[in-house]
Amino acid sequence: MPRPILTRRALLAAGATMAAPALHAQPRRPIRLIIPFSAGGNTDVLARLLAPRAAELLGVPVAVENRPSASAIVGVEAVARAQPDGTTLLCCDTTLPVLPALHQQLPFDIFRDLVPLASVASAPTTLVVRASLPAKTLPEFIALAKAEPGRITYATGSIGGTAHLAALLLQEQAGIRMNFVPYSGAGQAANDLVAGHLDVNFSALNAILGLMQAGTIRALATSGAERQALAPELPTFRESGLPNVVVAAHWGFYAPAGLAPEQVEKIGGAFLQAAREEPLKAELTRRGYAQVQADAPAHARILREEYEKWGGVMRRAGSVG
Repeated sequence: MPRPILTRRALLAAGATMAAPALHAQPRRPIRLIIPFSAGGNTDVLARLLAPRAAELLGVPVAVENRPSASAIVGVEAVARAQPDGTTLLCCDTTLPVLPALHQQLPFDIFRDLVPLASVASAPTTLVVRASLPAKTLPEFIALAKAEPGRITYATGSIGGTAHLAALLLQEQAGIRMNFVPYSGAGQAANDLVAGHLDVNFSALNAILGLMQAGTIRALATSGAERQALAPELPTFRESGLPNVVVAAHWGFYAPAGLAPEQVEKIGGAFLQAAREEPLKAELTRRGYAQVQADAPAHARILREEYEKWGGVMRRAGSVG
């Protein structure tokens, strides 16, 4: 019996049928989203809010992984040295562009070894004092600090973060000097402020709003360009006589350098879309984040601008304090 003759179209169809199961049988690798800080901080909260929706949009699981260390170096290095295949990402705040000013020798270059994907949110920091400190306004606080140079203690949850930068800029612009007490996390610093072991703390407003409302600490000013919706009665540094003290963290996502341009656009776009969709958008606002919709090129400009601005502040300060 003669064999049937297969046409070219039939051969192609048969090949496609055989290849399809093989392609679908290969599971797509999940994404590791590395946070270079402890769990519970603003970067961690933001990442965990956005990761599930970004995973849906990308069609792969996104697992948030905390890799805390001094100045966030360990977590950033883990991403900078990873394969540029889209499976290892970084979420970080303004600490990243400050790192080169803090450390002369880093195991990575933030511009050479990382590619910005998107910036999705920003938020200022807030100056709060212990309830027993005899200063109820920012001008009163500055007068107190000038009367006792170096005696007032202040804390931040990290070195090089937004709170630390605001403290340095405040001292520079107000002509005061405080005693820096570094903490490994914002939570312990807030506890010691309530207990009266510290005089001053710089913190995200949403993290200490309950303490403010309970009267166990007192807020004096916020570092944003405008008042915050969470506490509209709280003046800005600008309104309180320091027009140049404007500080806001920018949170963004990064990948190892060398990631394909189409992947940069796809992954960055997923996080941008997640941040602008309801109810996530409303939840971010409720927690004190202001929305930023910066794609990869815009995010790269933000990174460069913050590197130049805050590097100058750190160098003029001459130290971490």
